[in-house]
Amino acid sequence: MFISRVEIPWVTVQNPYEIHRCLWRLFPDQTRELRRSLQEERNGFLFRMEDYQTGRPARFLVQSRQRPTPAPLVQTLGCREFHPQPQIAQRLAFLLTANPIKTIADVQKDEKPGKRPNKQGKFKCRVPLIHEEQQRDWLIRQLTAAADVETVAVLPHSPLYFRKGQLGGKVTTATFEGVLRVKAPDILTRMLENGIGPAKSFGCGLLLVRRA
Repeated sequence: MFISRVEIPWVTVQNPYEIHRCLWRLFPDQTRELRRSLQEERNGFLFRMEDYQTGRPARFLVQSRQRPTPAPLVQTLGCREFHPQPQIAQRLAFLLTANPIKTIADVQKDEKPGKRPNKQGKFKCRVPLIHEEQQRDWLIRQLTAAADVETVAVLPHSPLYFRKGQLGGKVTTATFEGVLRVKAPDILTRMLENGIGPAKSFGCGLLLVRRA
């Protein structure tokens, strides 16, 4: 695995929808993401926004299976290789920006002619969890197979608005910071490699850990 700090001119990524496309330029030979579910192994990369302010170069932390290569308008400021090896009962400080959501029945499905049912034949949609207690519970559920969460602080963010063609959208995110105790190193390693939760193309899901 590789972790890199990357800078992109503001004019190139002022629409957050373009960030993921720009970062793909660093990995021209990488197979594009083909996962059909969050449980499958990732092919691509994960990233988080480190500095994203109007008019200033945007900076990102990018985690990838391949070493990034030079690309137009995307400057790699630094890169190092690492190999996560968590141990049972090890205490690790963690940092995660994620998109906490829940899935509910889609009562507006009739207004979405292109929408398809899931494998059970039901129409579902995702809605954001906006209350701190709900977000904390979501995180604990995500990590429960891999680790016990000992402490966690939740920092909510303003919605991230984006444009996809003529349509607009938004992603609700929160940053979680705390300490966990490892229960299943192999499961935690997969989470570190594949990320947690949805909206990864908007900078969510990258779980960072260090010794507590």
